[in-house]
Amino acid sequence: MATTRRPSPGRHPAPPADKLRGLHRHELEEISGLVPYLGRTGDGALTVQGVHHAEIWDGGAPWLLYLPQRAVDNAHSLHTAFRRHFDTSLHFPLKSCYLPAIGTALRAAGYGVEVMSGLEWRLARRFGFTPGQVVANSPARSAPHRGELIAADAGLIGVDSLEELERVEAEAERQGARPRIAVRINPLDEPGAFFSAGSKLGADLDGAADLVGRALASPRCEVVGLHAHQLRHCTDPEMFRRMVRGLAEVAAATAPRGRPFRLLNLGGGLESRFLLERAGHTPADFAEVAREALDVLPELPAVVLEPGRFLVGDAAVGFSAVTGRKRNSGSNWLISELSSNVLIPLPELAYHPVPLALDRAADWDDFHVGDATCAPSHLCRSATLPVTVEQDGMAVLNCGAYTSVYAELWAFALPRIGVLEDGVPRELFGPREEADMFRALYGSEPGEEAR
Repeated sequence: MATTRRPSPGRHPAPPADKLRGLHRHELEEISGLVPYLGRTGDGALTVQGVHHAEIWDGGAPWLLYLPQRAVDNAHSLHTAFRRHFDTSLHFPLKSCYLPAIGTALRAAGYGVEVMSGLEWRLARRFGFTPGQVVANSPARSAPHRGELIAADAGLIGVDSLEELERVEAEAERQGARPRIAVRINPLDEPGAFFSAGSKLGADLDGAADLVGRALASPRCEVVGLHAHQLRHCTDPEMFRRMVRGLAEVAAATAPRGRPFRLLNLGGGLESRFLLERAGHTPADFAEVAREALDVLPELPAVVLEPGRFLVGDAAVGFSAVTGRKRNSGSNWLISELSSNVLIPLPELAYHPVPLALDRAADWDDFHVGDATCAPSHLCRSATLPVTVEQDGMAVLNCGAYTSVYAELWAFALPRIGVLEDGVPRELFGPREEADMFRALYGSEPGEEAR
């Protein structure tokens, strides 16, 4: 296959400013139009799945509360859109959230799982996923993990490189097995792509054909498809189209004559659902451009999706007091008790504050929202909020994906972490569990003052 390396874009540009700033006042006043599980009582109090916020949070220690039904609703919305055009399999990337309530809800709804390690494989099996429901992706695996995937006949094993292909072949020969694999390539190298040329993941276009050809020639592995995952908090259907078209072109050029690839794994990388829809797009838009992008193939393949942030980004709500306020060079800051030790501070992320109460007589102002760490981090820039949020506290959106998984024991106490089930919050992690972890790592307890 003749390929032309797209020029490297260099440093990725900043995401659109509107996605990183707070919600507009009209969105906060009519919050259910943006986030359907939120609402307002007649006197302006915030509700979550119809439950008054005061029945969930007492104003004390911060909460990170997961909503399994929202994750299932998100999965249904994406799966339904794609299966209008394709035989579609949706797999929940376990790395985005390890909470059993989320994983088991998605499994019960009929979806699969994606894992990247032996730890995640064991969690997935504990949550009830069968080996056939597992897609396993990793640039390189430990020998035990590779062996357990092949021994259990995992549904699909991703292969990123010639070196990993050779290791999979060797293990397959040792076991007398023939695993199903998908070769990962990087068809998109442009601003906004998650990984640029030369990354640790996948084969770039200048080496993709050789890797695919070598895999197809393997007597020990069955190549069933190709895989790509090059998007980053994507709200742009045209960017998705370019990624899918690039993958389709590689598939068309490398598939054996008369034997097209049975499936294409389109990965994930879509933005949280409420932000994607806020940008004016729906899952149907992405499904339609995928169908159009795959028209270079002689027949439409089955499609695999792995949408972590889209599934769980907005499937959790934080609750936090405001512990401080300051003004600096004309900027107003609110200091949130919900901290960057759980809300990972990345420049392309914002955790959008929502006032718990709306008083029609209250003044509104623009605030930056940060935490009390001595780190250059923020939750959200340029949030328009009623000044009464300092007394009332706030809910925080977009905090379901990669947060509890990435939580760190430093600076301040972690929030209580739980799930909202049948209108009742159920705590999964609290002060006692944090003290056990802190003691094991640091030889002491955080102390009562942490709470």
